[in-house]
Amino acid sequence: MLLPLSKRLYAARAFEEVIDTILDDTIALLGAEYGNVQLPIGDALAIVAQRGLSGRFLMAFRRVNKNDDCACGRALRLRRTVVVRDVEKDAAFAAFLKDAREAGFRGVQSTPFFTSDGLLLGMVSTHFANAHEPTAIELETLQSYSIVASEHAYRLLGNEMLGTKAGRMNTTLYASILRPVSIEARPRAEPTP
Repeated sequence: MLLPLSKRLYAARAFEEVIDTILDDTIALLGAEYGNVQLPIGDALAIVAQRGLSGRFLMAFRRVNKNDDCACGRALRLRRTVVVRDVEKDAAFAAFLKDAREAGFRGVQSTPFFTSDGLLLGMVSTHFANAHEPTAIELETLQSYSIVASEHAYRLLGNEMLGTKAGRMNTTLYASILRPVSIEARPRAEPTP
């Protein structure tokens, strides 16, 4: 399983393309409905790519730090994968339960992506419509993939600082979420005869 994922990853030649590939591969590997990638900006994580999540959810999780008890905050703090099989039954997730319900997910996993030297690339979270726990084989594959993906992404980053790239990607993503509908894009009313 790791070989086809790695081939797809190495076909990506730009940092942003790698991030999108990581997200798509992780969603497919775990059979999730939704997902996002967060990159570090200072001590916080910022969402830079997403699939299927609402604007309201994205605004609620625009910045997450290690003191937050959402899955990605815990994973950042613990430096390992955190699985919340059922957000409805996880006491630590209570502060984020309304956001999960509105976004339409019941299960979530968050995996930090590190290089083999322990350098953090970011966090990949996948969200499941129903209570769900990925299998041990899926999580082992994801762990191996995370190292390959992190090292490839860092190579493509070149001399640019990760926080700088993350800030630009976050701004671009949120600009598309917050962009008001222009007058020209609104449907025109048909004239009344």
